[in-house]
Amino acid sequence: MAPSMIDQVFELLALADTLEEKKSRIEAATKYYEAVYLMRRYLLKKEDKDRDIRQLLEEKVRHYEQVAATLMADDASTWTKYSQDDFSLTPLHPPPPPTALHPLASQSSKLLNHQQVNLQKLVGLGNQKLSQALDLDEAAQTDAAISTYMEAAEHYLEGLRLAERDDKGSPAAIMVKRRLQSTLDRVEVLKSVAPTRPSLGKVVLPQKRMADHPPSCISPHKLSAEEVNILKASSLIASGVFLPWSDEDARILRTEKTTHVHGPPRLFGVQGISKTLQEIVIAKVITPFTIRQKYVTDCSFVASLCICANFERRFKKRLITSILYPQTEQGDLVHNPAGKYIVKLWLNGVARCVVIDDYFPIDKYGNLLCSHTSSSSASCLELWVCLIEKAFLKLSGGGYGFPGSNSAVDMFSLTGWIPESILFAKETEQVRDFETPPERAWERIMSASSFGDCLITVSSELDISEEEAEAVGLVTGHAYAVLNVIETKNGTRLLQLKNPWAHKGWKGRFSTKDLASWNDLPFQAEVGYDPQKAAMCDDGVFWICWDDVLRYFQNFHLSWNPDLFSHRTAVHGLWPESQGPIQDSFQIGENPQYVVEFSDSAVDTNPSLWILLSRHVTKEEQLEGKIDDYLTIHLHKNNEKKQRKWYPGRAGDCIVMSAYTNSPHVLVRYDISGRQDKYLSLVLSQFNKVRDIPYTLSVFCTGHFLLSRPPKDLDYCVALKASWSNRSAGQSVEDNHIMFAVLVEATCYVEFRVSTNTNIASNIMLIPVQQYGDGLRQTNSKPILDSGRYRHGFAVAGPKSIKPGPYLLLVSRFHDRQEGDFQLKAFSSRRLKIEKK
Repeated sequence: MAPSMIDQVFELLALADTLEEKKSRIEAATKYYEAVYLMRRYLLKKEDKDRDIRQLLEEKVRHYEQVAATLMADDASTWTKYSQDDFSLTPLHPPPPPTALHPLASQSSKLLNHQQVNLQKLVGLGNQKLSQALDLDEAAQTDAAISTYMEAAEHYLEGLRLAERDDKGSPAAIMVKRRLQSTLDRVEVLKSVAPTRPSLGKVVLPQKRMADHPPSCISPHKLSAEEVNILKASSLIASGVFLPWSDEDARILRTEKTTHVHGPPRLFGVQGISKTLQEIVIAKVITPFTIRQKYVTDCSFVASLCICANFERRFKKRLITSILYPQTEQGDLVHNPAGKYIVKLWLNGVARCVVIDDYFPIDKYGNLLCSHTSSSSASCLELWVCLIEKAFLKLSGGGYGFPGSNSAVDMFSLTGWIPESILFAKETEQVRDFETPPERAWERIMSASSFGDCLITVSSELDISEEEAEAVGLVTGHAYAVLNVIETKNGTRLLQLKNPWAHKGWKGRFSTKDLASWNDLPFQAEVGYDPQKAAMCDDGVFWICWDDVLRYFQNFHLSWNPDLFSHRTAVHGLWPESQGPIQDSFQIGENPQYVVEFSDSAVDTNPSLWILLSRHVTKEEQLEGKIDDYLTIHLHKNNEKKQRKWYPGRAGDCIVMSAYTNSPHVLVRYDISGRQDKYLSLVLSQFNKVRDIPYTLSVFCTGHFLLSRPPKDLDYCVALKASWSNRSAGQSVEDNHIMFAVLVEATCYVEFRVSTNTNIASNIMLIPVQQYGDGLRQTNSKPILDSGRYRHGFAVAGPKSIKPGPYLLLVSRFHDRQEGDFQLKAFSSRRLKIEKK
């Protein structure tokens, strides 16, 4: 090994050591990765010499890769709370809390101030140049890559000066500084070491080892027996049993050939083509630009796959390649000659293990009919897209006859990231509660795209005519991957989209046909786009302006990195059909409920709270293709008693009422605003309950919280039935009440619930009396328990601790000429005597 290279390795390791001692984890990890890169360069050059040194270096490579990966992970878990105003300028490391730019769609928010907008533009320009530099870097065009990296660095430097104008230690300044440093570090590596082309047959990793990014919505905790049974039951779906993910299964992936346990794909016959090719590779390069959707109608999935590949390429984090096995110890994808692969996909609350083979549908000429990459040919097959699509289709029902989905669901299956949908308003003057104003939508996707915390796809309108769609080069009801979002210096807002078909691009403004919009060469350079060059090949990638997005598209599907939240947990539950009323318009007390409790210190930081309800997909749902389950989550204020909420809406202190949806995922976001939010109840709700619902509730927060259930029902319950009739209606006050004699022998807690017809409003009162059996005429005592104003359908009084003695329980109706039945349930912590008078 040349002395100069030895010196460089030692210098980098010493510098990394110093940075680690100073708690600069990301900077230290970067230097460790550079040292690993130089050692790998030596190993490539010296294949047959210096065996002892070679063995030592291989051990050091593994050791320092692990050290660097650990530092990266540690840094992501120890970041501090940032202010709301800083969120739009948040770093990748450490990740920021999603607060200021992410309130509920129905809530108003302040626009970014001028300085933030300028800084966001500068960072966006830097990201554009960085993306171009990565392309050149991958293509081994070293000189051009260095030049473009330096252009990116200039934008970051200008942004750093702007960010440090008010506070050098602000989160925005830290983020830009780190981005600038990592860009310059890469330039130094390219200048000091001549790049070599990676060999075919394995995924192309960056010179610095990419950190694995295997997200999970579930923090580790011991599952209850009930949760284990729920997850076990939800492992059985239409195409078989898919057990929760096990790292051990991936490590001991055996090499025997698998068979079609559940039969061949239903759309096409399959043929084993792995033995007909001269070359088989898992991945030559991970990029969205080579992915092609073919005959399977899974555009939303392929769009999701594209954006995951773009994330991995752009931010150098192993997202999509981390879910496919077998892998080497270093995380490189490898071809299994035996044809067996395992893919890690998320479904029904946890990551699942999907085992597949390498049989794919082809036509009579040997052409692949499933999605693949343009790198595949008659002599070479690149497998990663084919394998992941096959695993997804198997998990989604078993065959290539896929009925379609949406990107929010598909992205969750691929990554486990938090799904969200943004439906933007067409009419800015009439924005409905479930819609997001266009300006607000732009802010959110601009911020999300800039810093790598979010994966984005967009869906085209269904209600535009086929003729109009064909004229502008779009496909109706189609999913597109959002590869980039920028706002240029002259204020032009553009999105770079990719059609999963890998052809049929946009024909409107800013398309390759619209040379007038691209006649400014500095503008082309700023965007990093040459329309004449792009026109030579229709690859389905195009730029489109924001106004045309609002005109021809209907919603965005976003998937948020769960690592944005320093605190998160998940619980798995079952909501039986028999539990509670079919409609919960009058009482929600029997719905599944949870209580989130914040410490005073956490409340003072105004943390952001996100709640994700994921309905488990069943075998019947996949077979029938019909979804009748409409679910949502409502947020209610609570107190230190953390009691169950019984009344919906304002009567139950509801602060967020969400819309019902038959999507498998429901996301509710809420920013804690003060001590009044210290205790919050999360109430699940269904519209027209029709069956048992297994579910997973995931809670994410930027501040510390505790998740618990409300207290259980009191130990003893007596149920009685009675009715009001017109025979005594209006005769006297006493006659208008149904009275019950209650005897309490020892101090205990009591609670009374009345259920009646929804057109009858009722009230409950408990009054002390002198003797057991006394009526209203024998007492002038005031009620010690009162359900409050008259309520239709349902009323509850308590729980409350009462002393021993006789009591009179009154159940009254508001209108004295109404008749109807009701049921009374008397709950108590000790046995009590109750009977109708």
